[in-house]
Amino acid sequence: MPRTSTFWNQFFIIKNFNQYPILSALLKGYEGENLIGYSYIDHEQGITFDIFKLFEEKEGKYIITKNLIADKSRAILRFEHFAGLYFEIANLNALESLNLEFPDYIRQHERYDLKKFREHEIYQKFAAKGFPDDISVFLSDETGKFKTENIWIRVESFDAEKETGLGTLLVQPFQKLGVNKGDSIIFNLAETQDKELRPFGFIQKRQVGETEKTIKTPQEKESKKWWKFW
Repeated sequence: MPRTSTFWNQFFIIKNFNQYPILSALLKGYEGENLIGYSYIDHEQGITFDIFKLFEEKEGKYIITKNLIADKSRAILRFEHFAGLYFEIANLNALESLNLEFPDYIRQHERYDLKKFREHEIYQKFAAKGFPDDISVFLSDETGKFKTENIWIRVESFDAEKETGLGTLLVQPFQKLGVNKGDSIIFNLAETQDKELRPFGFIQKRQVGETEKTIKTPQEKESKKWWKFW
């Protein structure tokens, strides 16, 4: 279920960046009116904007005034700081004229294994703003002895065909469920009583000595007949 547009994996241009206090402070002392950078997903820090070059436009030509990549320096904004800024997607002419290189440190953040998850329309409805890999799930144990708890997890792996995966608990559950912050749980989509598909997390008891991590779909409980697994 791909989304029609995303806020990441894009080259963006911000013109007259000094009009924005956060950019003016971040780039203080550097010459230039405009900047170009790239947005990507940092798995732990969320959507990030990495500024590559500062430049001016004169008579239709691009004049580079600061090359952060060549200087081996970085200026970074997290989503909460740059989401409200006005920017435009860089066209091919700008990319070629500014002779942009794609630094290796950006490639290190590529997670092709999570691409389908990040494009999944339903799961992304429950993602934290600016953090596509972090979602809220209804956490339940297999015994049915505990109340369902709404909790945040960070998705670590995803099976796009089965629409299920493994996630790490980002917070400590209120109840003593036998799992703690930092532990892994299974998640998938289930239908609620309101006929809404939403993420559910499940705690599965593991046998002593079991080390293999597998993704399994929990069996429906008689007391949870309204759950439908996809």
